[in-house]
Amino acid sequence: MRRLIVLFALVLSLAVALPAFAQVPAAVQEAVLSYLTIIASDYNTISAAALKSRLDAGEKVFALDVREADEFAAGRVATAVNIPIRTIQQNLDKLPAKDVPIAVICRSGIRAAYVTMALRILGWKDARDMTGGMLEWEKQGFATVK
Repeated sequence: MRRLIVLFALVLSLAVALPAFAQVPAAVQEAVLSYLTIIASDYNTISAAALKSRLDAGEKVFALDVREADEFAAGRVATAVNIPIRTIQQNLDKLPAKDVPIAVICRSGIRAAYVTMALRILGWKDARDMTGGMLEWEKQGFATVK
């Protein structure tokens, strides 16, 4: 259900932006529409439990927290790197290689979904939105670091 809400939010955002979309370069339009056409059945998501399991197993997963600095300071996934959503463009050089898995984290999963879509369009092959965000992480009782 949450995945459908996230997808609906993305589609609604695009619908609202359609008048401006006509002014967007054709290559960008095609990339966005292509992404929406071929989106994976799991909507490029990872559950909090699956992310924790992968991190606990020592898998190389880059945890990207896109919340604001004050939200990040209040509690985060131990290995997370904070790059607020509005600064992603200026900080692409801080991201790992495009073949390294990235779990994108925010408070509820919405901002992470936007960043996941952008990273996928920009060529990161395994960027995933952590469904439910930190709210879900904490609900599961997983440890956070301040």
